[in-house]
Amino acid sequence: MPHTDLSAVEADVRTWFDQYVATFIGLAAAGRTDPAPLLDYFDAPITMTTDAAHVVLASDAALAAGLAHELQTLREAGYGGSTALDPEVRALNERSALIEVTWARHDRGGREFQRVRVLYLAARTVAGWRTTASAVLSP
Repeated sequence: MPHTDLSAVEADVRTWFDQYVATFIGLAAAGRTDPAPLLDYFDAPITMTTDAAHVVLASDAALAAGLAHELQTLREAGYGGSTALDPEVRALNERSALIEVTWARHDRGGREFQRVRVLYLAARTVAGWRTTASAVLSP
């Protein structure tokens, strides 16, 4: 069995995640609600959990609707941007990694209105790295 260079996997995932962060923040800060540019960062079905709910988005259409809802919610909150605080990437094997990050969300005036820690499971699919699960961690 060949040895997997987990540091190379982690570097690859960091680059992919940084692109996702830039894409998401750019869309949300501009007040856009069309999720199309984000769809290449996720794979359906995807499971998402919070303290309040567990949701499985079983299709690309359901994923698009969920992302559009999140973008709309941020638009209504006067979203101006986010800072990805202390992102940690841990390769599990050649095809999967955990990403844990604290999001500090700011309004257009620069005031922080939300801070949330999220854990993502990313998988290397035939289409490239994709988020396959996420969990909002309890404070």
